[in-house]
Amino acid sequence: FGRAGSLTPILTTIIGKYSIYGFGGLVVVETIAYSPTAFLTLFGILQAIDPALEEASMDLGASRAKVFSTVTLPLAIPGIASAWLLVFIQSMADFGNPMVISGNFRVLSVQAFLQITGMYDLPRGSTLAILLLVPTLIAFFVQKYWVSRKSYVTVTGKPTGATIKKLEWYIKAPVYSCCVFFTVIVFLFYGMIVYGSFQTLWGVDATLTLRNYIETFQVGKDYLIDSLTLATIATPITGILGMFFAFLIIRKKFIGKGLMEFVSMLTFAVPGTVVGIGYILAFNVKSNLFPIVLTGTAWIIITLLIFRNMPVGIRSGIAALQQIDPSIEEASTDLGADSNTTFRRITLPMIAPAFFSGLAYSFVKAMTAISAVIFVVSGKWNLITIAVLGFVDNAQYAQAAAMSLILISIVLVALGIIQLIVNRIGKGTRLINVVG
Repeated sequence: FGRAGSLTPILTTIIGKYSIYGFGGLVVVETIAYSPTAFLTLFGILQAIDPALEEASMDLGASRAKVFSTVTLPLAIPGIASAWLLVFIQSMADFGNPMVISGNFRVLSVQAFLQITGMYDLPRGSTLAILLLVPTLIAFFVQKYWVSRKSYVTVTGKPTGATIKKLEWYIKAPVYSCCVFFTVIVFLFYGMIVYGSFQTLWGVDATLTLRNYIETFQVGKDYLIDSLTLATIATPITGILGMFFAFLIIRKKFIGKGLMEFVSMLTFAVPGTVVGIGYILAFNVKSNLFPIVLTGTAWIIITLLIFRNMPVGIRSGIAALQQIDPSIEEASTDLGADSNTTFRRITLPMIAPAFFSGLAYSFVKAMTAISAVIFVVSGKWNLITIAVLGFVDNAQYAQAAAMSLILISIVLVALGIIQLIVNRIGKGTRLINVVG
C-alpha cells in the first residue's frame, strides 16, 4: 500500500490517488496490530459468562438485541475496560508503526526514540517518555473508576445446564461478514510476506526461488534457537506471575495494593527503547542494591521480557477474577486448603482463558520484541527480530520476509501447544453445549 507497494497501482486505478502515510494510515495499522490484544482479553471474559443469564432473559421475552445490551455487554465491562486500557497504552508507547508510516503526523513515542538514538540526548528523550505516563495515568484511573462502580460476578460455583442456542442467520451474517473482511485484510498482509519471501529480489526481480530460506537458515539458525530458548523460559514465568499478581490485587487486602497495581503497568506504558536503556543503566555495573552485572547475559533479556509483557496477563486475570464469586475460594479454605492450594486447584483452572491470554501474549511478544531488547542483546544472546532488522537494514527484504514467515510459523505452533496445556489446566470447569 506504500509508494512502491505491490497493490498501490491497482488501488490507485480504483479509488484514485491516496497515501497510507499520516494519521489515517496510522489508525488503520494500529487497529490491525493491536486488535489481537483486545481479542485475547475479551475472549476469556465472554467465555466465563454463564449462558443461563442470557437464556433466562430470552425466556422472559427479551430480544437478542435486548439481551446483548442489558446482559452480555454489561457483564463484559471488566474485559472491555481492560482491553481498552491495554490497547490505549500500547498505542501510546508504540514507535515502530509510527516510525514507518506516520509521515508528517508526529507522535511522542517516536520523538522520544529519536532524541535517545538519533540526538543522543538521553535526558530529553527520557523526559518525553515520562510525559507518556500522564495520559496512561489518566486512562488507568478512568478504567478503574468505570469498573469499580458495579459487581460483575457471574461464576458462583453452582452447576448449570444452560446451553447456547444457535443464532439466526440475520444476526450471524453481518457479524461473520465483518470477521471475514478483517481476516482477509490480515491474510493479505501475510500473503505479501509469503510471496515476497520467494522472490529473488523483492520489488526488482520477482523470479521465484528457495535461496532466501537457505540463506535464512544459514544466517539465522542461532538467532532462532536463542529466541526460542529465551521465550520458553520467560513465557511460563510471565503467565504465572501475572495470574498471581491479579489474584493478590482482587482477592487480598494489604497496604499499597493500589500502588502495586499501578506500578505493574509502568513498563508497559513507556516506549520499549526507554525500557531497554533503563535496564542497561540499572544492571550494567555492580551496586550495593544489586551486586550482579546482568548486561550481556540471557537473564537481562528474560527479566525484561517478563516485566515488559506481564501487564497483559495481570489485566486479563483481574478482569476474569472480577467475574468469580469469592465464596468458591472461601469454601476451599474452610475445607482446610491453604492459599497456594486454593490458587492452584480452584482459582487457576477457573481463569484458564485469562491464563492462556497472558501466556499467548507473552510468547508472541517475546518472539517479536525489538524496541526494548535491541539494547540488551549481546554477541552471546540474540533474537530473531534482530536478524530481520539486519536484513531490512541491508535492503534484503526477501530474506527478511522469509525469516518473518518462519517466525510466524513458530508462533502459530507454540500457540497451539499453549492452548493444549491450558485446556488441561482448566479441565473440569463448566462445559457449555451448543444446541439448535
